[in-house]
Amino acid sequence: MDKETRELDGAILSFIAGHADAGAAPDRAFEALALRIFDYQFGRNDNYRRFCAIEGKSPKSVRDWFEIPAMPSAGFKELVLATFPVASAVKKFRTSGTTRGEGARGVHFFDTLKLYEAAIPPPFEAHVLAGRTGLRFCFLVSAPAEAPDSSLSHMMGVVDRRFAGSKGRYYVKKGAPLYARLDADLRKARSPVLILATAFSLKGFLDHVASKGPIRLPEGSRIMETGGFKGRANEVPKKTLYAECKRRLGVVPARCVSEYGMTELSSQYYAPAGGLFRGPAWIRAVAVDPLTGRRAAKGRRGVLRHFDLANRGSVLAVQTEDLGRERAGGFEFAGRAKGAELRGCSLSYEEFLKGAARGRG
Repeated sequence: MDKETRELDGAILSFIAGHADAGAAPDRAFEALALRIFDYQFGRNDNYRRFCAIEGKSPKSVRDWFEIPAMPSAGFKELVLATFPVASAVKKFRTSGTTRGEGARGVHFFDTLKLYEAAIPPPFEAHVLAGRTGLRFCFLVSAPAEAPDSSLSHMMGVVDRRFAGSKGRYYVKKGAPLYARLDADLRKARSPVLILATAFSLKGFLDHVASKGPIRLPEGSRIMETGGFKGRANEVPKKTLYAECKRRLGVVPARCVSEYGMTELSSQYYAPAGGLFRGPAWIRAVAVDPLTGRRAAKGRRGVLRHFDLANRGSVLAVQTEDLGRERAGGFEFAGRAKGAELRGCSLSYEEFLKGAARGRG
């Protein structure tokens, strides 16, 4: 790792450490580091630089963090997006192939995990643990060793080491959820537990409990769910899911937290039941009007765009396929966008891909 990269990583780690217990960072501090990272990525990420050229943007012309060109998340499926030779990657996380098949999985390359792993604990501690200690961690996800290319499993491994002393138990083996084992362990629990699961697996477990009879978890138990249902037929609204948590497990909605993360990002957002998603100081979300590319007015629905300072090794600005509304202090998730809703946000990207295809021809 060269001197420029080491110094930039040091600045990002200092930013994370300095704002770990704070809310949003001052605009000037966030912007200064965002523009520094953009300059670095523009110079080292070839595919991103070509995309920026289509957008007509460069470090010389961009003066505001919001103006930094946002690469569509689809780019991680179709391009190599890295500021270093990927042959030297220490880790690569792959996106889910649930809805588009295994061949459509994107890849996020990392030349170090220091930034990624530094970004995880502060918001998790603030929003999920919320001052609770002594919880028994039950992971309804694959262990990191079983799913080495899963960013979620790696994140859970970091959480396990940092907050559970590596004593958490995993209840997915070879891709199969161990509902019966989790059921048996929870019925014997005498101290508060924290269940961490994808929304889909949590719903499956709640259905299993329904067939066996309700469990009354010890007072203080909590639930963190993530990932949504990704178009599966048995998708249920959050309100319904949390009501089932109360009915089947005795965990009230106020003790349920939703996590929003992406393989293409290095940081996560959290929302209490019925509340807004909030992230740490080093990531910001904006809703963009797909027709104009401009920031949507607060309360108006738009396509979510994230600016993640911990994403030094790829691109810090990522255009998602998610809809949302900006609110004071956070954002409201409003589901997946349809093709028509994304069209305005992806014109530059489509033009870039056409140019790349002509170049190959």
